[in-house]
Amino acid sequence: MTLNKDIAKLAHRIRRESGDVIPFQQARLTASGQLGALPVHTIAPQERIPLRVEYTGESDAAAQSAIDHDTHGLGLDHCSNDQRAFRALLALALFNGNVYTGPTARWNYAVVASYDPVMSPRRDQLVMVAERAPDNVATRLLATEGAGSRGMPGLRHEVSYACHGQRSLCLRHLPTGALLTITGDPDGCPRGNKRSLGPRHRYLTIDHHVTEHERRALAAIPPLSHDATALLAGLVSRYNLVDRRGRWATSLSWDPLERPGAEHRREPDVRLHGAVRRLWGSGDSWAFRWTGYPEPYDLAMALTHREVGIKGARLTHHGGAFRVTLGTASLELSDEKG
Repeated sequence: MTLNKDIAKLAHRIRRESGDVIPFQQARLTASGQLGALPVHTIAPQERIPLRVEYTGESDAAAQSAIDHDTHGLGLDHCSNDQRAFRALLALALFNGNVYTGPTARWNYAVVASYDPVMSPRRDQLVMVAERAPDNVATRLLATEGAGSRGMPGLRHEVSYACHGQRSLCLRHLPTGALLTITGDPDGCPRGNKRSLGPRHRYLTIDHHVTEHERRALAAIPPLSHDATALLAGLVSRYNLVDRRGRWATSLSWDPLERPGAEHRREPDVRLHGAVRRLWGSGDSWAFRWTGYPEPYDLAMALTHREVGIKGARLTHHGGAFRVTLGTASLELSDEKG
């Protein structure tokens, strides 16, 4: 059934349930909103908050911190250039794992998927809600001293604090100046005047300059075009999304929709050795291939969806492979065996 037919069917039902009090055009407008047929920018900011929550799984308070009258769409991509550059670099860490041919593959970030974090992207920071173990997630992400460091080059511990009884850690990426907050608080509470805490581990702090080893690691990363940066940053903002109509989900560790057809994503090799993820490219041309979750279709939909996708992103597909384009850049999505 086409979207227009879905809208008409739901509009008739809304009108019937109102005892024919609601005019059909008003019922159609309500149905269009419920089915995602209205441009998000036409929806009032306060009404976008529950819409964003349906997709991201954030708390209402966390989503409200990300949306105001100036926010573009649902705010997943509305951020500073420095924050966008940081997210693109973070994507090369989060989406590479069990692969040892690229310089970011051993940064040890891919294991973060096992904590099922909820991403709460904001204009001036990225908040990662990891209710189970924010300190453990930070340990995976932060750089350590020495040539064997697996953390993200230039990422430093800035401050730890308590909010709503939960621990939060603010990390600063020195090369871009971007802020990453990892918190156990579902509301993603800003620091404000909350109680400061000492770090539990010997993290590198903002008092440590970028090392020569880290400079070499960053220099080994291929150049990213402006549009490719937006695509890779978009992967991070959509790390754990669930379609509000139940048609796709982007979790890297399981299928939140528990669809019977997704069971093949847990093949014996994946269960025994872990998922293989390879995100690499240069300039305008990038490719992401992987085993395990999610389905390539699901991730392609999240990047191009009318409500939650990247503005201007377009989708084409051939066989089991999908291509998302934005301006002059492209991102190929497919199974590792595809």
